[in-house]
Amino acid sequence: DNRVRQAFRLIADRPALVESAISGFGTVGNDTVGKGLPYYDTSLPQRVQDIDKAKSLLKAAGQENLTVEFQTSEIFPGFVESATLFAQQAKAAGVTVKLKQEPANSYYNPSLLYLKMAFAETQWPMLSLKYFYLQALSSNAPYNETHFKSAAFSDVLAKAIGELDKTKAQDYWNQVQQIQYDTGGYLQWVNADWVDAVSKNVQGLKPHAAGALGNYLFMNAWLT
Repeated sequence: DNRVRQAFRLIADRPALVESAISGFGTVGNDTVGKGLPYYDTSLPQRVQDIDKAKSLLKAAGQENLTVEFQTSEIFPGFVESATLFAQQAKAAGVTVKLKQEPANSYYNPSLLYLKMAFAETQWPMLSLKYFYLQALSSNAPYNETHFKSAAFSDVLAKAIGELDKTKAQDYWNQVQQIQYDTGGYLQWVNADWVDAVSKNVQGLKPHAAGALGNYLFMNAWLT
């Protein structure tokens, strides 16, 4: 029920999650990924915490006093911390979130847990909108974590990817992101930074958008 998904998005106090769960190393997210990348829709209103509306949506969906299991893991810094804080925030909306901490070696294993969890956490490197949507949300996406299926969405996504005119492409990409903003399954509360730490005698590693430690391009590194 999309009303339940929207309620959960309204439960989240995003600034508090960014500040507490990842020590401020990131910016507030808006349920559509790729901030700063070409074709990102900057016109969508920033979603903020609204407990009253969340409670109203849950009541309309017949899901008052809802209890859910939230599967998390220590596989990435901030996962357990953000899940714990979200569970606390959810109490105000009458939602009981029961945390289940899963082993790191099972979390992204598709034969065990990955793509089988109803409410869980994930992290993606943001290389391009095309990359993410083809991997996570297209009709035949290999990592469709939210199990999102929509023929209309897939049609607009194909047009966005194939359009060569930048103005028209932006319009299609805006439609793609609007659909996810309105009906998608991601509660994207943060655009997280990659946080690197290296010894003073390590040279050659530069910040990289795709991953930590210069996206592990150790071929470029040397010791002084």
